[in-house]
Amino acid sequence: MKKIVVVFILIASTLSFSKSTQSKIAKDNIPDYRAYVLGDDEGNVFYQENSTQKYPLASVTKVMTILVTLDEIRKGNIGLYDEVTVDWEILSVGGSSIPMKSGEKLTVLDLLKSAAIKSANNAAYALAKHSGKGSIPRFIDMMNAKAKSLGLENELEFYTPAGLPDHMTRKKLDMGTANGIYKLSMEALKYPEYIAIASQKTAEIKDGSYKLKSTIHLLGKEGIYGLKTGYHTKSRFNIVVLSDKDNANIVTVVMGGKSSKIRDSKILELNEKFHENYKNKDIIKENVPVISIPIIGGYVSEAKAYGTKSFSKVVKKDADISIITEREKSLLTPIKAGTVVGNYKVLVNGEAVFKDRLIIKKDIERKKFIDKIMDIF
Repeated sequence: MKKIVVVFILIASTLSFSKSTQSKIAKDNIPDYRAYVLGDDEGNVFYQENSTQKYPLASVTKVMTILVTLDEIRKGNIGLYDEVTVDWEILSVGGSSIPMKSGEKLTVLDLLKSAAIKSANNAAYALAKHSGKGSIPRFIDMMNAKAKSLGLENELEFYTPAGLPDHMTRKKLDMGTANGIYKLSMEALKYPEYIAIASQKTAEIKDGSYKLKSTIHLLGKEGIYGLKTGYHTKSRFNIVVLSDKDNANIVTVVMGGKSSKIRDSKILELNEKFHENYKNKDIIKENVPVISIPIIGGYVSEAKAYGTKSFSKVVKKDADISIITEREKSLLTPIKAGTVVGNYKVLVNGEAVFKDRLIIKKDIERKKFIDKIMDIF
């Protein structure tokens, strides 16, 4: 009887060890991340993986919530200092939050800070209810309408204003591609008021009585100055960051990180790889002449011709950059400032990437004796 008991214990122990081992192997086999994109603020993508596959967005959803709210402010439909009354629908929101009480009033600005910096879900719902004129479903429609207006209806789909998991909302998961979030973040760059908030490591709300701390631990590293993190068990660790190191404004998205540390490390790895291989090159400067053209009958021998605006581009460090001009062989005085004297185009590795006109920026007088000769004839 003792032998049977011993055998049973050994078998149970072996089974238990086997399950534990299998669980560890399964966990180790989880990929470090699901997808990523790195591109500049003009839509040029330099690195990507699984960028068109949809994954749960989690709190990255709040990027759209904030943009739609700011749209309503810009339209004059709501105000930055409007007071939003907290009700049961807002109070019932779970997950990351700021302290709220029923009947309490918070300004739209405080709610924007809370959603952008701390990723407070109750703040996102309060913004949605206020911007949606009391209806969160109406606000969700506004989110999806904006996605459509940006041509992202096939890459982003929203069902909540905060990105909470479906078991908490009884709604479908907010979904999107890394490419869709990249493009949405380029849109966010057009909202300096959003960037000013998202770039803060800490902030105060409620007249300074409550302090917020950013969920983005990378702020300040490698020129990173925003934008949003996201996490729940189904999405895993998501993030989109903006950076402007060495005047190269780039957007990096990582979705489905195995951990926040692995996610953040991937961001830094991609940014370092980019800066090793690419640079933002100032090709045309508005105050630097592109070419000089000989002058006939002037007090100077040549006129400096300029582009109408500056032009820079992110290029590979070994890129072949050239400028081709089509202009007058010589100019006869007098010449008025603003006179168009030709055009030029910029080529990168033989491909035209920019075209512009050549202009004279200063009046150039004719020599007086030339006028006398012209009078004779």
